[in-house]
Amino acid sequence: MKKILSVFISSFVIIFASFSANAVKVGAIYMDSQGFYGGVQKGIITGAGDMGVELIGNNSQGDVTKESEFIDQLISAGVEAVIMSPVSTEASVAAVERIREAGIPVVCYNTCLKDEDSARLISALVTTSQTALGIHIGRLAGEWANKAEIELKIGIHNCNRYEACQQREDGFIAGLEEVGAKFTIVNNQEAFTHDKATQIGTDMLIANPEINLMYAANEGGTAGAVNAVIAADQVGKTYVMGTDTTTELVEMVQQGDVLLAVNSQFPQEMGAGAMEYAIKAINGEEIGEFTQLIPTKVYTSLDKFATAKWLVDHADGIP
Repeated sequence: MKKILSVFISSFVIIFASFSANAVKVGAIYMDSQGFYGGVQKGIITGAGDMGVELIGNNSQGDVTKESEFIDQLISAGVEAVIMSPVSTEASVAAVERIREAGIPVVCYNTCLKDEDSARLISALVTTSQTALGIHIGRLAGEWANKAEIELKIGIHNCNRYEACQQREDGFIAGLEEVGAKFTIVNNQEAFTHDKATQIGTDMLIANPEINLMYAANEGGTAGAVNAVIAADQVGKTYVMGTDTTTELVEMVQQGDVLLAVNSQFPQEMGAGAMEYAIKAINGEEIGEFTQLIPTKVYTSLDKFATAKWLVDHADGIP
């Protein structure tokens, strides 16, 4: 029996090794494993499964040093393409150059390098219009203020160390200006992780209780802003509009007492699109436009049907 089992296992290993040798090997680097990046990861994995790809994934946790180490590992592993959202438009360039020197195409999702570096190092970018992501919320906030005939006193949770977040904030302000809203930015601080955003937001509201709207440029900042409103006893006085969807955020929008709206990206579609472009790059196929834009959707506390549908469609909790 042991001999039969040993032969079976040996045969399985040979078959698996043969399959792995013939599979297209793609590396993927994520900046997180949950929320938005969890959705991107699911999309990439789904795309890999559909195309018979052997996927090697790593999580840089937003650390450019880890990102660089993972890139060297992927090159050593013999991947044929790399999918990534670079941690830094500048500090990530050297590592991406090593990928290209190895003859491996790179596809960006969500964020990329600066335009001149992207042009020489990157095969394609699958993303959302970051400016539009902010504009839609800015317009909504402005229209809300105009209807209520109030001046907005705004506190912002930014993540502007990332260029995409700066674009979102710029878009938010442009949206407010577009609809002629009266507003003042009272306080603007970096706060894009859940715990830090809660603490910073609470301190912000205690120091500036006149703030009647908090805007957050990402998922963690949005959740933290809602928690801060509650912690500072500002419910009914301060409202939040933010960015991205998770089960927690959509349920907060449904409740509607603090979080009035979020503008959602579609990270699973983004991940699947990045995988599709990576396969095309490996096969030497024509990619077409360098940038593929994935649309966004605003979810508001007034549209209970849309939020309920999101919760059903994402019952696994992955956006």
